[in-house]
Amino acid sequence: MANNKKRRVIGLKKRFKLVLMDDSTFEEKGSFRLTMGNIVFGISFLVFLLIVSGGLLMTFTPLKQWIPDYPDAKIRQSIIDNSIRLDSLTNYIRIQDQYITNLKEILGGNISTDPPSADDVKQNHSALVDLQNQREYDSIIRERVEFDKQTNIAVLQQTNKKANISTIQFFPPVKGVVSNVFRANEQHFGIDIVTKPETFVCAALSGTVIYKGWTLEGGNVIQIQHDNNLITVYKHNASILKNQGDYVLVGEPIAVVGNSGEYSTGPHLHFEIWHDGVPINPGNYVSFN
Repeated sequence: MANNKKRRVIGLKKRFKLVLMDDSTFEEKGSFRLTMGNIVFGISFLVFLLIVSGGLLMTFTPLKQWIPDYPDAKIRQSIIDNSIRLDSLTNYIRIQDQYITNLKEILGGNISTDPPSADDVKQNHSALVDLQNQREYDSIIRERVEFDKQTNIAVLQQTNKKANISTIQFFPPVKGVVSNVFRANEQHFGIDIVTKPETFVCAALSGTVIYKGWTLEGGNVIQIQHDNNLITVYKHNASILKNQGDYVLVGEPIAVVGNSGEYSTGPHLHFEIWHDGVPINPGNYVSFN
């Protein structure tokens, strides 16, 4: 056994001479002295170097995508994005179904727009006070005082169901700068008003909330049914303060200005007015300055 080990050790130490010669003149250009151990070590080091280099290339370069069944980061992100879109579309379809159901109820006359009792109005105002802090509520009170005359006129006109729409004075839902006008031929059925974030959105007329929800394009949306077959729509809100079925008074806060929905490019309110199922230009009836 000892002799075998000794022979293996001697074999690794066996010396060789590697000579480089010119093939035409047989002139010796150089030579190297090697041992079997050096050759084994050199080959092993070269194999190790190739393995490490290949691993680094597969880890930190796009070559890793050539590995079968390797999960690419872009593919994973695409899967996540598609899952989010699928969930959004599912929710959008559900909301649209609810919207169609509500619209059928409205056209069928099954939703009442009669004013609530005094107790219901008092309860709604109490809930509003709980939602806002004192400073925000004071600002709403100041706005209500500033437009008190407009509010009183609009309330009186709301009581006359046979009034012509051109004689109705709408309460401005927000005050700001009009950034996008009404263009029905381009499927833009309302007006965009840029205003400060977290500003309260007020009801343009008294009526009943017929829809509260979220859509892919409009974000947080609330719709109110009024007398004279009028419907007002408020989109891209940060939050909704009222629930479906609530009766709101003209000038009462119903939402908070935000930037929700894919069609929103900044904090603003998208405001629509529909009369007899047809969109009309809010700029002809409301002053936002």
